[in-house]
Amino acid sequence: MPQKPDPRFLAITAHDLRGAVGVLEGAMKELTREVEQDNTDAAKLTLMMTRSTQRLLLLGDRLSVLARLMDGIELEFGEPTDLGALVKDAVTRAFSAHARRTLRLHVDTPPQPLLLPLNGQTMTGAVSELGILFCSFSQSELRISVSSNATEVRVAFESDNRSESVQRALRDRTSTTQANAGIALAEAVLARHNGKLQLSENDGSNASLTLILQRA
Repeated sequence: MPQKPDPRFLAITAHDLRGAVGVLEGAMKELTREVEQDNTDAAKLTLMMTRSTQRLLLLGDRLSVLARLMDGIELEFGEPTDLGALVKDAVTRAFSAHARRTLRLHVDTPPQPLLLPLNGQTMTGAVSELGILFCSFSQSELRISVSSNATEVRVAFESDNRSESVQRALRDRTSTTQANAGIALAEAVLARHNGKLQLSENDGSNASLTLILQRA
């Protein structure tokens, strides 16, 4: 019987990937300082390389999350984490790496810290995956909002794309598309946090998906 892959190998690979990209990122910063401001071709090239390094870092994050999920052990929950700040940071990173230049991002978070017991690394990975997904869905505007009431916290991802194919991608759980893979990873993380994903019912004017966590 074939041996089951050791999830530690994924974690080591993620660590090595982030280390290599960190060196590349440092070199990119040095190169950017050397480029003359009026050299548009060089500026475009450095922008492309910067976005690519951000994508590689997000891939490293994905590998780390997968390693933790494959372990099958309970996730460690440290000090309460500000979910609003976590969402803003994760979505901004995903947006900087994957959004088209014409896409606008709006992130609405509560004015006060929204502290929840979370495994920060895996939750960041889940939010990043949904951020990447909605960057690909959205046409001109992407909105993410964090809200709460007495019993639950919601992180809503809303695209302005009216395409039926986008609605189908959110509903379909059987296809092997990148959209379905990102949603599956987010669902797996939320299940370990006793949370869930909910496809928002609407009139077809947009595409929206909501991450729901219990407050207690």
